[in-house]
Formats: sequence, C-alpha cells, structure tokens
Amino acid sequence: MREESRMLVVPANAEDISVEKVMGRLSSGSMIRICATEKIQKYGADVMKLSVEINRRIYDVVLSLTDVDIPDFFRTEHFFSDLDFQKIDQMKYALAVEMEYKDEFLSTYHDQLRIINCMVPDKLAVIDIPSEKILSGKWVRLAAQSEVPPSPKYLFTVQGISGEGDEVWLHSHGLKRCGLSELEIVGSTKETCSSHYSVIETMAFRMIENEIDPPLYEPVFLAWLTERVAMVTTLIDWREAHNYYPDTELGKAEDRDDYHSEGTSVILIYPGPDDAEAKKPAPLQLLDRYLGINTLLMISSEETERMRRLAQERIIYVRDAAANKDPDVHILLKIGIKVDKEFLTPDDPDQREHIWFELKSIKNTIFNKEVFECMLTQDAYYAKNMRTGSTGKYSVEDITDWMIIRDGRRYTPDDAYMIN
Repeated sequence: MREESRMLVVPANAEDISVEKVMGRLSSGSMIRICATEKIQKYGADVMKLSVEINRRIYDVVLSLTDVDIPDFFRTEHFFSDLDFQKIDQMKYALAVEMEYKDEFLSTYHDQLRIINCMVPDKLAVIDIPSEKILSGKWVRLAAQSEVPPSPKYLFTVQGISGEGDEVWLHSHGLKRCGLSELEIVGSTKETCSSHYSVIETMAFRMIENEIDPPLYEPVFLAWLTERVAMVTTLIDWREAHNYYPDTELGKAEDRDDYHSEGTSVILIYPGPDDAEAKKPAPLQLLDRYLGINTLLMISSEETERMRRLAQERIIYVRDAAANKDPDVHILLKIGIKVDKEFLTPDDPDQREHIWFELKSIKNTIFNKEVFECMLTQDAYYAKNMRTGSTGKYSVEDITDWMIIRDGRRYTPDDAYMIN
C-alpha cells in the first residue's frame, strides 16, 4: 500500500507560487529538465502534471494550490520563531507538490526537495504530509543545495499514543510512501518509549537502505547490546502481535483508523538462535534493561558514510567558528580512529571507531595541509592507547561528524542553516 509523497510549500510571498513563476523557475533551473507537461483532473479541479528529470531519474510531479491548514499533531522538526508562525498563519495558499517514490528512496526524497527549492526559492516552511512534519524553509534550501541527501529520519516520524495509565503505543508515519510497512511497538511505557523509539528508527533506517521490508518472522540483527547480548528483531502483523501482549490496552482494533489497520507491522525480538529457528518471537521488552545505552552501535555503515560526507561538506562552519576564537564556543569533532588489530574483523581491515574529540586549534602545515588539533573527550573501546585527554592531529578526511556548542545550543551539520 504505497501512498504519494505530498508536500505543501508555504511561500514567503503569495505571488511566488503562481503557475507562471513556478514554471519559469523550473524551466531555467540547471539541474532539472522538464520532459512534458499536461493538465489533469484531481481533487475536483484542473492541476498541472509534469514529467521531470534529475540526475537521469524521471518523476511524474503533480502541482496544485491548496489551503494552508496544519493539523495540531504535526511535528515541528526545526526551529521556528513566533514571527515565523505569524507569517505562516497569514498565508492563505500553499503549493502542493506530489510524487510517487519507486526506488532509491533517500535520493527521491532529496530530489523532491530540490524540485521544491527550484520552484519556490523563498519559502517559510514545507509541510511533509506523509511524515506529518513541518520543515524549515531555510533547512530545505540548504538540503536541496547539498550533494549529500538528508538523514533517513526525515522520511518518517514516530508518534506515541498514551492513555490514562503508563502505557504508550508507538507507531511510524511516512514509510508507506516508500512502499514499506509502517513500524510499531506496543506495550511501551513513558519510561521506555525513548529507547523503543531508537529501535523503530534503526529498523526503519535498515529498511530504507535495503529498499524492502524483511519478510514477516525473518530475523534481523540490529546490534550487540553487550558483548553477549544481541538484539535480533523480527516483524509480525499487528493482529498477531497482541497475542504476545495480552495485557495491553492500546493499539487494538478499536484504536485504529484505516491508515493504521493495513500495511503496518509490530517489532518483536528473538531471545536466542533456537527461537529464531523455530520462529518463536518474544516481546521487545525483554531487552529493556540493555536499551538506551549503546544506541550508537546501531548506526549502519551506510548512515555513517552519509554523515561523514555531510560533515565534511559543511566543515566551513567549523572553520568559521574556530576562527572567531570565542572562549564560550566549544567545538566537538567525531573522528574515525583505527581500532587495535585484535578487534579487526576479516571483512574490514580498515575498521574504525568513531569517537568525540574537542577541537583545540586548526593549523596549516608548510605544505598548506589543514590540521585539526584535538583532545579526546572519552575513552575509546577498541583502541587501548586512546584515553580521555589524549591529543592528536587529524585531517578533514578523518572527521565523520561535528558539533558546535554556543549559547546553550548544539549545532550539527544537519541544522547548520541556523548558525549565523
């Protein structure tokens, strides 16, 4: 059950979403080529259907004007000032941009942002209907201009529904546009829902990267939670999941609308290899005492690589912050350091551990090579000589993430658009 990816673009100026201006900008864009246009009937009115090409990928895009109506339960993904919301409230119409995702989900999401940014460069916000998120127009502009796609987390969101007691029902929105199952965890609690959120996010990342649902009851290894405890998950239909949670009150048939009744699966675990072999899952809650500590172990190599590319693409923000020499500004760099030989796996002889350092200075050598002088902020697990306080010199190629801490806020490559 695949849904279209419908995004509403709220312009800074109402006249910017006129058909003439939108088509003019799209026609003059260097990255996007219009292959064909036609008017079709949709939503009881004439709308514009385009065939466009980006990087040899061809999409059918439907454009229409719609009222600006943001449901209260939509999540504000980025910072908006009160003035921003006042301007959004004053806008009567938005430009709806609809596409169907076929494959390369992350690239397609990125391309949809690029199409939007080309058509409406000056925008207050983008409302992503499938994931029920409100995106900053400034963030969309920066993401569209990047060579690196946004994080897979932008393709979906996870909502928590709670009742009168402590129980929480977690479920995702947005994965159906990729033709994937939405994910759920039932029987969560207000104390454990944050850790369970990470499990849904990790499974969703895996499915987005693989571009396919794992078959029901198939074991999926997500992480080692300790040296001996593995997290092996599986998906089952929500109707069967309640057999494993006889005491839950939320997520039952009476709680579900059409969206949550089809194309959604609950995450359970296999406690051991024999259970996986016999297809006998168990509630995720059996691992609660281990969760919430080692979430970084769940980051896939694909996501680590994406984060590395983005951090290096936007390293100029680190350079500028360091050049200001403000003692109240702290800069952290995540560096990939080589692990000791005893921890290397045969299939990855260049295996690295990614840990945080504090940046002390940036210098250039006599060969004009940039050097980042850093001090380690934590003990390394897999490089025994690297302890808190250890110092080293690294190049930009070693950096896999960064963080600028200023005025009580943390700025990352993802929200660099907020750094003045």
